[in-house]
Amino acid sequence: MLNQLLKKFYLRLTFKFRGQLFKIMKYLITLLTLCSIYGSQAQTINITANTPDTTIYLARYFGKGLYYADTAQAVNGKFSYDASKHKAGLYSIMLPSNHRFDVIIDNNEDVDIAIKDIYNPIETSTIKKSENNKVFVDYMRYTNKQRNAGKPSTAVLQNPESSDKEKEDAKALLTKINDEVKAYQKDIVKNHKDLFVGVMIDLTLDIELPDHPRDKEGNITDSNFVFQYYVNHYWDNVNLKDPRIVNTPVFHNKLDKYFSEKGVLQTPDSIFHYAKKLIDQTDMKNEENKVFQYIVHHVTNKYETSPVMGMDKVFHHMAKAYYCEPNNYAYWMTEENTEKVCERAEKIGRTLIGNPAIPIILPDSTEKKWHSFYDNDAEYTILYFWDPNCGHCKKITPKLQTLYEKKFKDRNIEVFAIGKATGDEFDKWKKFIRENDLTFLNVGVTPEVYSIATSKDQMELAKLLRGTTTLESLNYADTYDVYSTPRIFILDKDKVIRYKQLSIGQLEVIIDKETGHENDEKLFPLSDPENGDAPDAE
Repeated sequence: MLNQLLKKFYLRLTFKFRGQLFKIMKYLITLLTLCSIYGSQAQTINITANTPDTTIYLARYFGKGLYYADTAQAVNGKFSYDASKHKAGLYSIMLPSNHRFDVIIDNNEDVDIAIKDIYNPIETSTIKKSENNKVFVDYMRYTNKQRNAGKPSTAVLQNPESSDKEKEDAKALLTKINDEVKAYQKDIVKNHKDLFVGVMIDLTLDIELPDHPRDKEGNITDSNFVFQYYVNHYWDNVNLKDPRIVNTPVFHNKLDKYFSEKGVLQTPDSIFHYAKKLIDQTDMKNEENKVFQYIVHHVTNKYETSPVMGMDKVFHHMAKAYYCEPNNYAYWMTEENTEKVCERAEKIGRTLIGNPAIPIILPDSTEKKWHSFYDNDAEYTILYFWDPNCGHCKKITPKLQTLYEKKFKDRNIEVFAIGKATGDEFDKWKKFIRENDLTFLNVGVTPEVYSIATSKDQMELAKLLRGTTTLESLNYADTYDVYSTPRIFILDKDKVIRYKQLSIGQLEVIIDKETGHENDEKLFPLSDPENGDAPDAE
């Protein structure tokens, strides 16, 4: 209509003024275009609720965590947020009732929400705009309804007095409810795949697994087929270049499950293989896309702090692949923190399970005779690092002597004990060896050796290193990452590290099993807390 009026007006003008009008029309068109552009960017979340006049926070999801994102001032039950300032994803409005109301920011959608009861926001809300949030609120209501419908059946299953018939009926009902929820989720994904709500719910769905391949008689021909299919197709429906997926706890849950006993095989090499395969599918060079950062950080941190022996190998591989030169892709890290990660990886790398043990050549308490554990032909060698001032060591070292006398010695298992023997500790070290009748081999950096190692006379040190020992031996604590004592390693006959960071009870169990004495009585059973998990000692 506006265009028609302008056209008629234009035709009535004399030729003299048409050029000027043309300029005016160009200006009007430019102005309308700019208004359209800026109007689409000014995405807002408007909320009406029965709240007091107060500050109301908006939190953003990043993985499983919630972080501050914005504030709004509620006045007369109304408040709003400028959503265009925030990245697409799932957010949470922290209501003054201590209830949260999750909301999706995506697709430049304005969101209008009316909440009647802030103590029951999901059930009493009305979404006037935003298809994402209409679908999402309906989904939350539906899952709440189904969860409540399943509570009686869950109670029946948890009740020890329930009959078999009651339990059978309860299981059947829960299966029916679960199937209905899955069907509802699949329907959302199918009909709303272009919306973030569809992407987010798709993350919660497990892939459909095929049956095992079978021969003509119906016998399974590959028992590992379904597992391999699962781990290789787990991420089939996930676009790992989509930056929105990390802004929801659903992605974290899916990632954590994949790198657990329910997912990939829990061996270091297998974990790193699948982690790299996953990371290669991300937009790793785009610093705005946090998916790469999230996966790398999650896997690295998970296995650096894992209590499972040997999993530090995953941390080592991740650090070398993504943090340390020449592969420093961790743009979110400060230079100082990157150095710490790489230093830690370097230390761990020296004692990875499966690696040959670095030789230690040190003198015994006489300071006359030097020994290397590579000189023995034992079936197994126990490397034992201890300190005569360490409380745990004072309890564990005599127990190690008992195991050596009663079990290890007759099975061709040697103990190579490296004690702290510098300065004042030298006399304490020798006294402890003497008083506890330690008959296994004890070596250490003795005062005389320490004096040469720290002397300004580099000729003496060079002479020592040239024909007697090594820098790795003199710096054994750094070489074997002995940041606390006691520390126990088991080496095989080829002096390859097989186990590390063991308690005395674990040591006995492993050696008994490895030497065919699995059922022997345990002198230091794991049921005793003092013999259990290897302590982070002193």
